[in-house]
Amino acid sequence: MGIKCPNCGGGMVFDVGKQKLACPYCNSECSVEQYRLNNAAEYVNDNYSVNVFRCKNCGAELTAPEEQTVAYCSYCGGESMLNQKQAETVRPKQIIPFKQTKSAAVKAYEAAVKKVLYVPRELKDPSFLEGFRGVYLPYWNIDVQIPEKELKLDGSRTYTQGQYDYHETYDVRARIGGEVEGAVYDASAAFDDTLAAQIAPFDQKGAKTFDEAYLAGFYADRVTTAPQVYSSIAREQAAEKVCDSIRKGAGKVSVSLPVTKEKRMELIAPQAKGERVSLFPVWFLTWRRKDRVAYSVMNGQSGKMSIDLPVDLRQFFLYSGAAAAVLFLVLCLLPTFIQPMTLAAMCAVLLMLSGRLLNRELKQIRVREQHLYDYGDMSGQKKAKVQSVAMHNFSMVMLWLFYAFLLLLAYGTTTGSDGTVGPTFLFALIGQIVISVRLLRNAGGMDRKSGILPALIAPAIMAAGLYMGMNPEMFPNDGWYYGLAIGCLAGILINSLFAIGHYNELATRPVPNFFRREGANNGRE
Repeated sequence: MGIKCPNCGGGMVFDVGKQKLACPYCNSECSVEQYRLNNAAEYVNDNYSVNVFRCKNCGAELTAPEEQTVAYCSYCGGESMLNQKQAETVRPKQIIPFKQTKSAAVKAYEAAVKKVLYVPRELKDPSFLEGFRGVYLPYWNIDVQIPEKELKLDGSRTYTQGQYDYHETYDVRARIGGEVEGAVYDASAAFDDTLAAQIAPFDQKGAKTFDEAYLAGFYADRVTTAPQVYSSIAREQAAEKVCDSIRKGAGKVSVSLPVTKEKRMELIAPQAKGERVSLFPVWFLTWRRKDRVAYSVMNGQSGKMSIDLPVDLRQFFLYSGAAAAVLFLVLCLLPTFIQPMTLAAMCAVLLMLSGRLLNRELKQIRVREQHLYDYGDMSGQKKAKVQSVAMHNFSMVMLWLFYAFLLLLAYGTTTGSDGTVGPTFLFALIGQIVISVRLLRNAGGMDRKSGILPALIAPAIMAAGLYMGMNPEMFPNDGWYYGLAIGCLAGILINSLFAIGHYNELATRPVPNFFRREGANNGRE
């Protein structure tokens, strides 16, 4: 149904700031509850009318209340004409209305990125920030039933009193049973579960009985992940909650519970009782370059934000080059000198450290490409835990590697051939071999095999350094060691370029894993 103004008949929108329905034509307002009372005849069944937009390119679907339009496909970004039809859809059980306004999302984003040097300039463009879109995402609430029964467990307590140590054993009886309500899981296959986790939690105490009036001026994604995907996870989490309650209830007595997850599940025997759909508010901002997109999302209730910040190579080298040049000139004025062999050895250690940072990036990309933690992903591949990768500080680490090299070059201490250089190269070589093996393994599990080159170059440089360090009489000319230091610097540069390139893969996603929405009012402010 369309949300019609009772005064002028125009389409009303939900004003986030006032938490009321507002008419942009005659400026009249009313509460959602009052609108429901005045239009009670339209709330007689469990379905409501929506516009369904289907993309010809990728088949994605998006719903919006009547009289709202979509100009672009939400998932692949295609600008082809979208097929539109009216349909009946099942009402969600509850909804958390937007509490954060669009202006609040813009201010939070600006505060987060204003001091970051290396992001593409358009990410700070005020006109770009107008692209924030308000979307209600579907979540499954899965209830779990715990069978009523009494558990017989072993317990123990060890303590010291006076001059004696005591060890006591107990027979612990724990009565369990009841219901664990409302475990929440992302129900949209296009919304990555790791991203959902970064802006969680939503406080369901603020949830309202669903009313399509809350959708006025916003969009809603359709449920595209079956509840069965999460039912086993919900049961495991419910079993863990029961075990935690038993431990807390036993006080100082240590209760012997099954060690493995399978045994705990067998002991507690939780069962999925039922599920229901809730809609939660999220602000989206999408940036696209060629076939990659970066996104910023904000919890529309709490204001918690997750921002992907890709690195612009031109900006990176502009700022880091200028800073390095100034630092180099300042340090060169100091009356210090560093032995060429020692310089080469220290550069080898820096090369090894830069390889370690690169390997960390490759590992996270491999995990993301294989969708190892996105349980709701449509590809259905194997799952595993992955850490958040929205870490723009990585570029700062790489920059300081350049600074460290210049410090060694211009401000090091005098060191002769005292026998410490060879072991340093040996340490660096052993560490680099371990890193290279991991680089090759991670590169082998990726679509793009660009980690192979750094994995091969760095050990060759360090092996040459080790040979030179162990046989200094064969290389009396300092030029050999300066050349080796330059080789290490070139290796650091290669690792940096590859690492920044891979970081940008982590900070962006391939189309159509994200979506752009147009045409909604997005909350009158």
